[in-house]
Amino acid sequence: MTLLLAGCASSGNLPPVYHPPRPPGAKAVQEGVRKAAAEVKLTGGLETSAVHPTDHGPGAYFVCLRQGAGSSDRHTAYSVFFDDDAYKGVQSSVILDTCEAQPWVPFN
Repeated sequence: MTLLLAGCASSGNLPPVYHPPRPPGAKAVQEGVRKAAAEVKLTGGLETSAVHPTDHGPGAYFVCLRQGAGSSDRHTAYSVFFDDDAYKGVQSSVILDTCEAQPWVPFN
């Protein structure tokens, strides 16, 4: 009986080791921001923030995105989410994202 139970405790069926998501690379951010801008129908010049980690939303990292400088002083901010280099989606920025307080740079 002991040998039978020992066979069931084999270490061959261990779950894979968890590797936390890493920040997206520059190329992945560019592609993800372009997809997000198309989804929310932003045109013309765009501005983004640096990549930040997050504990909410569809990804572990995000960048802030908004329409570039124009005639309006008010620009809607969006959060563009990533896991590793994978684009996970875009949504309107929430207070927790602090996009309004981020330094903005033109998106190339």
